[in-house]
Amino acid sequence: MDPVQSNIADTIRALIERVTNGQSGEAFAEAARKHNALPLAEGWFAWALLTEQGEVLEAVEDGTATPASEPLRTMFLVAGSERYPELVALLPVRSSTSTSCPRCDGTGRMMYGNGKIRCHECRSLGWVDVT
Repeated sequence: MDPVQSNIADTIRALIERVTNGQSGEAFAEAARKHNALPLAEGWFAWALLTEQGEVLEAVEDGTATPASEPLRTMFLVAGSERYPELVALLPVRSSTSTSCPRCDGTGRMMYGNGKIRCHECRSLGWVDVT
């Protein structure tokens, strides 16, 4: 494991411990204990989780956890980095050729009904790569 991977694993491990001890509320502590992973976001019937190895999972009510696929994987990491700024290092880096997302005007969130939700077009990053 290279030093960067080792550092982020240490960071994730420390965050899991902090959350398990109740510093993010009981629901997050319970999810961290149950899955031995860092809860990134809570959904209606599922949790977005981050393992020490950096794998992003989606765990449903019955306890089944499966790897999250794009665009949800990155959207979960964005949500997690908003809660835990230490995780920003796991987000994709914006390239010099990327542009602001036209769907959300570069905010990472788009209008839906009377509110805003995470933009799936840019994966909540606010930018898209030009292909």
